[in-house]
Amino acid sequence: MKKKMVIGIAILIIATMVPVFAAGESETAASKPVTFMWWGNETRHAATNAAVDQYMAANPDKKVTTMPNPFDGYHDKIIIQLANGTAPDLFCFSTEWMAEVAYTKNPVLKNLYDLSDYIDLSELSENLYKGGEINGRLLGLPTGISGWTYTYNINKLQEYVQKTGNSLPPGPGESWTFEEFIQYGKDFHDAMGPSSALIATTKDSLSHFLVHVLSEIAGAYYVNDQAQMQFTRSDLVETLNLFERMTDVGLLPAGRQQVESLSGTTVTTTNVAAGNWAGWYCWTSNVAENEDTSNSPVGIMAYPSLGRPEADGLFVRPAQFWAISRDSKNAEDAARLLNFIVNDPKSIAELELQRSVPPTEAGQKVLADMGVLSGPAYESTRYLMQSADSKYTPFILVAELTEALRNEYSKFIVGSQTVDKTADSLMSQFDSILSRIRKTNGIE
Repeated sequence: MKKKMVIGIAILIIATMVPVFAAGESETAASKPVTFMWWGNETRHAATNAAVDQYMAANPDKKVTTMPNPFDGYHDKIIIQLANGTAPDLFCFSTEWMAEVAYTKNPVLKNLYDLSDYIDLSELSENLYKGGEINGRLLGLPTGISGWTYTYNINKLQEYVQKTGNSLPPGPGESWTFEEFIQYGKDFHDAMGPSSALIATTKDSLSHFLVHVLSEIAGAYYVNDQAQMQFTRSDLVETLNLFERMTDVGLLPAGRQQVESLSGTTVTTTNVAAGNWAGWYCWTSNVAENEDTSNSPVGIMAYPSLGRPEADGLFVRPAQFWAISRDSKNAEDAARLLNFIVNDPKSIAELELQRSVPPTEAGQKVLADMGVLSGPAYESTRYLMQSADSKYTPFILVAELTEALRNEYSKFIVGSQTVDKTADSLMSQFDSILSRIRKTNGIE
């Protein structure tokens, strides 16, 4: 309740305030240090400070005052600072918070398009950097990238290949249909036994897998950047029926195991470690973790297609955003620093993976050449960048939507609720949640 009150007060201030600056300031913008704030642990702090040192070494006439913070309390701190005009020039801003400040007539984040003379966007894919664009204003640049990919336990799939004579799943650069994907999952389950499944489920992955398939069926990402549904009830019914098929043939674990995995128990870790659940729909940033859990090298599956070349259910997610305060009196120098942090090889070498995978292909190559970014983590990231067709929006990860989806799906997949009742309930809940979001954020 305290956090909600802080956010509410801040939004009210944001909507009504007029920037106030201290009178009699003697420093010129050219001589004033850029203030730079972020959150993280000591390792991230050290890497970010090292990147700043590289910037000041390359630009001796520029000074930066760094302001590292822990994550706890950071949200309320930056929201209040933005509201009263005391925010640092450049700062880290969460993707989940963008909706709180982006839809006012005069957002408290600087439109980075106004600073395009100082920020090189040419190395960032349009889908990626436009994830920070709302109502035509670029309010943040990605600190790093992540997204969803299909991976598998190579040891277990090789065992399946040897047992059946079938091949490994298609990989990046190859293609297969969703029907072929389902058939492969059935064949794997039939050959490897009743406890096996091609794709594991977790609380996070199952809801995003549902959203991915729903968006593919709808031909557009399920919620757009104006908090509006982009799917129909019939799209939702088709999605639920498809997941029932995948469960029935054994591509997914049994319904009750899926529900158990949604509750956060150890059922997923146990089955992945045992090799029973041999693949994952996971964040690209979790590929290395899956290698460790499965005690196996990891392979990358091609994204199965529902008949269209567009990958409407795939997006590249900014890990977080770098943003500049609207009220910054040093915005040009802040933009120069931002450009260095995102694009300069010296900065990228210092930051390594502290902010996830670098958002530019050139940056990824720097870390690949260093041996920091390699193997399936690198391969899956590049493949995602080449494949994703949808723009990230502030509402992709709205917890209320994914929670409603998980709750209703849980009833459906164990047979306690019909597909029609599930679809009706979800359409009603989504409509209510999104209506409230639009009202809260002043979206027309």
